[in-house]
Amino acid sequence: MIAKNVEGKDEFFLGRYRYGIKNYSAKEIDNIINSGSIAEQQKLSRVFYEKNGLYKRIILYYASILNYSGLLIPFPNLGHQLSTPHVQKKYNAALNYLEKANLVELMTRMSIRALVDGCYYGIIQTLDKNNFVLFDLPSGYARSRFRDIFGNDIVEFNVTYFDLFLDKDDREEVLSAYPTLISSYYRKYKEGKTDSFWIKLPADVGVCFSFFDDCRPLFLTAIPASIQYDEAVDTERERELEEIRKIIVQKVPHLTDGQLLFEPDEALEMHRGAVKMMAGNANLSVLTTYADVDAIISKTSTDNISNALEKMLQNVYAEAGVSGQVFAPTGSQALNIAIKNDIALMMILGNKYARFITFILNSLFANSNVSFKYIILPVGIYNQSEYISDMLKLAQSGYSYLQVAAAAGINQHELSSLKDLENNVLNLREVLIPLASSYTESSGEVGAPEKALEDKSPKTIQNEEALDHQGGLDNG
Repeated sequence: MIAKNVEGKDEFFLGRYRYGIKNYSAKEIDNIINSGSIAEQQKLSRVFYEKNGLYKRIILYYASILNYSGLLIPFPNLGHQLSTPHVQKKYNAALNYLEKANLVELMTRMSIRALVDGCYYGIIQTLDKNNFVLFDLPSGYARSRFRDIFGNDIVEFNVTYFDLFLDKDDREEVLSAYPTLISSYYRKYKEGKTDSFWIKLPADVGVCFSFFDDCRPLFLTAIPASIQYDEAVDTERERELEEIRKIIVQKVPHLTDGQLLFEPDEALEMHRGAVKMMAGNANLSVLTTYADVDAIISKTSTDNISNALEKMLQNVYAEAGVSGQVFAPTGSQALNIAIKNDIALMMILGNKYARFITFILNSLFANSNVSFKYIILPVGIYNQSEYISDMLKLAQSGYSYLQVAAAAGINQHELSSLKDLENNVLNLREVLIPLASSYTESSGEVGAPEKALEDKSPKTIQNEEALDHQGGLDNG
């Protein structure tokens, strides 16, 4: 709860000091995307994400395309077996820990942050066999420039972030929520005991997830295209309103000698009368004039405008690298390939999440008898049916049944409990008997049953006796 509440406070101050909603000019956006700093690019990405348009829709699509279904694989060390009670106890403890961690929600949230800010930064505040608290760090005040010899990212945090809280009580509240490692370093920096405001977090404490090393937002180039599309939609809306707007022209006639038929005061009263009569129609205007009036209208084909808007919309998706077929599909095969590409992209983060969870589980539950590996399957709601069908084919050849269950959203504990419930408690194998048919029953006889002699017609009896007599002659 501490992390959640402080995150809300952070969002308030970040929105106030860093991410305040503003209007960017096209030139500003172009400069930020092409030559701006990472901090400026992150701010631009956050602003357009909060505006809840096409950019946000693309981000949420990618962040939720995976189901984040995973499998826990135990590896017994040499001389040990999984069937031994003490190894099974470790395995069950690790499974229980995973179920309490609510990984799907956690990884979805981290994916959103990684896509919007270009990178997710966090710090492990609490890690034991009963608790796991991962504290989000503001991306504008965190960076990762180095890795250790095992490939783990070294996260650095800029403690001047706490200077954003001008009120001393607010600052102390936030400092108390952050890990002691960071709050102590901030006080040391303010006292002048260290020159650098960047603190390097230990590799087993700092957390970093990104697509690329430079941590730039992935879909920045889609922002200018989305702006062009919004502007084109506004222009089209104005054009449609202009087409339905009508003007009634009252032309006051002249006499043959050029004198006015009605004086200006009389024409004014005629104008007022017409306006009052048409007052209920918001799209109707009245013009009273002595002069000749003409209007030059630019005729634009509606089809051409629709095609232009469609091209602009497709340009948004093209800049983001996502198929427009996802949101408005028109072809099955192209859409299927596009979704597979999108899942492959998000598996960059998925594999990093799996490595992180493997580290946590081995830190808590591995010993000299057993170690663990956690994997995330490349399956989402879009390819779930196809993936399950492929895994069932492998299962028929002796491969894992657990992958089928995991792809269907059933974890390892649930699968074991469900099968035990069905087979040993509810006895569903005996209760749910298949319908009887020629394919499920074997009687040894083929065709209709033989009729009794009294049920046969005289003609049938005569034919059968003739056949028997013929058979007897043949045998003779």
